[in-house]
Amino acid sequence: MLEASTLRRPRAVRARRTGVRLLALALVVAGAAAIPTGRALLHREETMPGVTVLGADVSGLSFEATEQRVRALTGERLRRPVPVTVDGERVDVLPSQLFLLDRDATARAAMAVGRDSWSGRARSLLSPLTAPVAVPPVLVPRPKAEQRLAAIMKRFGTPPVNASVELRGTEPVVRAARVGSTADLAALLASLQDRVVSGEGAVAATFEPAAPAVRDAAAQAAAEEARVMLSAPVALTYDGQPIGTLSRERLASLLVFRERGSRLLVLVDEERLAKVLDPSIAPFKSRAVNARFEVDGSRAHVVPSQPGTTLDVSAALVAVVTAAHQRGERTAALALKPIPAELTTEKALALGIRERVSTFTTEMGVSSANRIHNVHLMADIIDGTIVKPGETFSFNERVGPRTVERGFREGQMIVGNILVPSIGGGVCQTATTLFNNAFELGLPVSARQNHSFYISHYPMGRDAAVSWGGPDLVFTNDMRNALLIKASYTSDTLTFTFYGTDEGRTVEARTGPQTNWREPKLTYALDPAAPPGSKRVVRGARQRGFDVTVFRTVKGRDGKVLRQDSFTSHYVAVGDTEVYGPGSKIPGEYVVIPSS
Repeated sequence: MLEASTLRRPRAVRARRTGVRLLALALVVAGAAAIPTGRALLHREETMPGVTVLGADVSGLSFEATEQRVRALTGERLRRPVPVTVDGERVDVLPSQLFLLDRDATARAAMAVGRDSWSGRARSLLSPLTAPVAVPPVLVPRPKAEQRLAAIMKRFGTPPVNASVELRGTEPVVRAARVGSTADLAALLASLQDRVVSGEGAVAATFEPAAPAVRDAAAQAAAEEARVMLSAPVALTYDGQPIGTLSRERLASLLVFRERGSRLLVLVDEERLAKVLDPSIAPFKSRAVNARFEVDGSRAHVVPSQPGTTLDVSAALVAVVTAAHQRGERTAALALKPIPAELTTEKALALGIRERVSTFTTEMGVSSANRIHNVHLMADIIDGTIVKPGETFSFNERVGPRTVERGFREGQMIVGNILVPSIGGGVCQTATTLFNNAFELGLPVSARQNHSFYISHYPMGRDAAVSWGGPDLVFTNDMRNALLIKASYTSDTLTFTFYGTDEGRTVEARTGPQTNWREPKLTYALDPAAPPGSKRVVRGARQRGFDVTVFRTVKGRDGKVLRQDSFTSHYVAVGDTEVYGPGSKIPGEYVVIPSS
């Protein structure tokens, strides 16, 4: 018979064996857990194993390296055209024109894989035993992506047609609206974005109805309104008296239909209305009269401006539209409104034109009636010119072309050493007088040229030659107030007087010696109007040529020098001139005589 201790022994053994097995299992589990824990520590600043972007493995990369890898992968995919199909037709769309890659967001998404939960970490860290995790690139639409896509898809859609109204005579006729179709841009953008990620297959575009903004009901309402407006003529009155009528046909010519949102407005064209009403209201209008200056030789006085009157077009528009909507009496009362003068009294006074500040007179010399006429005509054109502070006066711009159509007659002009007939002769007399005004007032002169040869009845070295398309006389008003140019003349003299505000300027002028004397010599000219092969001699004045310089010093009221300048003239010697016809062999350099 066994003892009790012997009977209890196997149970203890079994217990010890069970404990050993549990300890071994715990060690295995701990070891298995230690493996991913160690790998997690190894990848704590890198993407976890098994992470892919667009099918490419990005595991083990730092954040910056992940960004660069994502940029390269996605850039290549964005530059690959995506086929879009529309009812059997195909158009290629470039995704890079529609999407931008958010590198930061994509890299962060890749770094977050395997770190969001214990199971996720285990799955990632046990890679490659687990399936890879694909991270799609984060794409954002470019600014105006829908507009660009709309432009690409425009040819496949059908634009809606708004309902409209047209007038056939005085009868409004409605044209029905038509529904169109347009690509579902939001859905297409989403499909294209998915296609960039998948990299395979074409994208089918879907279309949706495009409703017209203006429906038939709105057009019918506009047509009915137009019928009322054209139902009868509109009478016109001014100051209670009848002055005319707008017939139904005339009213129809003034109506326009304008879309505004979902409405179709019936309007009266304001510009056309003003033209239509002008003949009826013209007898009651008045012109505005500018302020002007009267001078008495030493002082200038402002003659006040007078406002004018003209049709109040805005009020007329309201009156006509209101009357046209009436079913009974249809009368539009017109009104006038004042219009100010371009140069008001206040503006004229502000110019500071008060007194004579410069005057100069030149003599006509031996002049034909035509030349005197031209001088007087140019003086009249220049008379009353106002040159504001800082403004520049150009003789050619102010006077304009000298043509028969503008009233100029044939005079003479200098070509080389000879005088030839020319329309507008006398222009240099006018320019010379103006130049001396500017000279003696101390104004800066930016363009001035002397005559070809010396003319004794002008101050030596202070003449000015101008021609249309050629030399000009240009000076600037550098004074604090405006200048008024007034002209007066007789058959023997021409005078220009400048009025402004005296600033106390003084001008000191000195004429230098005549130098570089040149003896007359034979010169040559070609006259296209002369007989072919002909030759004639024009006798010159046998006047010697020379150079001369005039010096000027301009001082202010305080004696301070404002300007020092000089004007040099080169006068040619005047000898005989041989004038040849076309086809002749001319023995030296020559000038060409203008044919007109």
